[in-house]
Amino acid sequence: MRATLDSLIRVQQMDKRLIVLRRRLESLPAELGERESHYAAVEAEAAQAEGDRKAALSRAQDLENDVRDREARIAKFEKQALEARDPSTVQVARHESNRLREEVSRLQEEALQMLDAGEAAETRRDEVRARVADALEELTLFRANVARDQAEVGGEAARLEAERKAEFDGVEMSARQVFEQISARHPGRAVVPLRGDNCGGCGTRIVPNDAVRVRGLSTLVRCHSCQRVLVPQEVWAAAEEPAAEA
Repeated sequence: MRATLDSLIRVQQMDKRLIVLRRRLESLPAELGERESHYAAVEAEAAQAEGDRKAALSRAQDLENDVRDREARIAKFEKQALEARDPSTVQVARHESNRLREEVSRLQEEALQMLDAGEAAETRRDEVRARVADALEELTLFRANVARDQAEVGGEAARLEAERKAEFDGVEMSARQVFEQISARHPGRAVVPLRGDNCGGCGTRIVPNDAVRVRGLSTLVRCHSCQRVLVPQEVWAAAEEPAAEA
């Protein structure tokens, strides 16, 4: 029975390590996804800034075209005012000319604002593009690290699984079935030490007869409350020492 309990404790130690390794493997894609999302967000920000720049410059160009159109109309009305003999015609031509000059002034002011906005968007775009370059460099490095970690962690997990199988196959079938049944409910905590007269898993007090059987190593004893397998403290400590040294 001592050999069986030693093997179950070693298998449990490997299970604990495998849980950590599998969680790490599961977390790597999520971590990579976060980095990729960050990079995509910075790229989108740069694209937005470039879009704002183009929109501002396009609007400025449209305004300049409107200015030229109105200046041509102003010239036409001024010529009409100079050549007309009818006072009312002259008055209308001058009124339209003045109105168009006001529009030209407003359009020119808006065009300057659009040019300023375009310059600001260009500055913002260049700043964000620098961040894009940094984010891409970080993402490339992180991808390489993820690939390395997946290889290393996956390799360690595969090695442990092989060691676990070899160890577990040497345990008698009835003990293996009990261990697997408990592990399904308590991963990495199917076997616990007897601490004094209490279960090291749930803390329930063990009846004296069961405590004697645990210490006597005569049979597989389980806590009547949590159903975990109980082992003497000295057996547990002896099995834990190699794990701590590793």
